[in-house]
Amino acid sequence: MSDHRALACRCGTLRWRVADRAPGALVICHCADCQAAAHALGAEDALDDAGGTALFQTLPDQIEITAGADRLALLRLSPKGLLRWHAGCCGTPVANTLPKPLMPFVGIVVPHGRKDFGKTRARVFTESARRPVKQHGFGAAGAGIMLRALTALAQGRRDTPFFGPDGAPVRGARILSATERKTGARVLS
Repeated sequence: MSDHRALACRCGTLRWRVADRAPGALVICHCADCQAAAHALGAEDALDDAGGTALFQTLPDQIEITAGADRLALLRLSPKGLLRWHAGCCGTPVANTLPKPLMPFVGIVVPHGRKDFGKTRARVFTESARRPVKQHGFGAAGAGIMLRALTALAQGRRDTPFFGPDGAPVRGARILSATERKTGARVLS
């Protein structure tokens, strides 16, 4: 992989990259959970002015942790929620994955202003946006996720930096309690 799509946490300790030719789509998610996760991590700067998180939806085998892997941390907003990977050192959001690696999928959090992940293909869950935003591309984004995942499965591509060989996440999750979620608690001080 080249460093064309290299990413780093705010403090520079954790670094990762996305393969240049990784198949995927840039989606802006305005859901309440993405906004709550950004708040819990003290990472409101990951949200756009409408409360959207830019996610490059791709395959886990296209991601490589290049430095500071021991700083990769895991947050869940509820016991059954998405896995929200972040830098434990500074709270920078890294990626979202499903709870189990059965379907190869990862949404890499893309910092604002990055043009090397392509144009926005969809804006989803806009009912939770902070200002009026038109939803578009939801069906196409979902179809793209399924097509990429099925292709990867058919090709036997199951590598992921987020799960071990046993299918368990490489880190234990910090799960917000209902009270913490309701009160807007932060997991990093």
